[in-house]
Amino acid sequence: MAKIEIESAFVEPWTKNTEDHPSWGIKTAEPHSKKNDQGSYDTIGRTFRTIKVSRASGIDLSEFRKGDRVHVWGTEATETREFEGKKYYDLIVWANRVERAEGKGGSGNDQGSTGAPARQGGPRDEPWAANTQGAQASAQDVWTPGNYADESTPF
Repeated sequence: MAKIEIESAFVEPWTKNTEDHPSWGIKTAEPHSKKNDQGSYDTIGRTFRTIKVSRASGIDLSEFRKGDRVHVWGTEATETREFEGKKYYDLIVWANRVERAEGKGGSGNDQGSTGAPARQGGPRDEPWAANTQGAQASAQDVWTPGNYADESTPF
């Protein structure tokens, strides 16, 4: 499992037969673009993922519909399944936070967010980042100009 942040992905239908998805999961497509000779961008590929949330997270994904642009933070893993003797690999993201992302045009029409309240602040809420102010102050004291090298350093 790897931590991941998806800055912009579009919500896709849950299945071929229904666009509605459960409150615990959505399907997304993340487009990949390349600049063409005319200066505009062409989509050259897409990465499809299933975004899932645990019941304990308090996140309700039912507010998102096909075509919505979302921003997702979480942990990504590959799940393997077999159907009729053929193996399939799915990218699954267990989300800590999901928000509606603003479109490239900056229209400002996208509003609202859904996420676990304890995770809203991002990395500074992680246990390993609990006391960053003291660490930054001591790092500044150590790395003042002239204190980072001495005469015995071979390089």
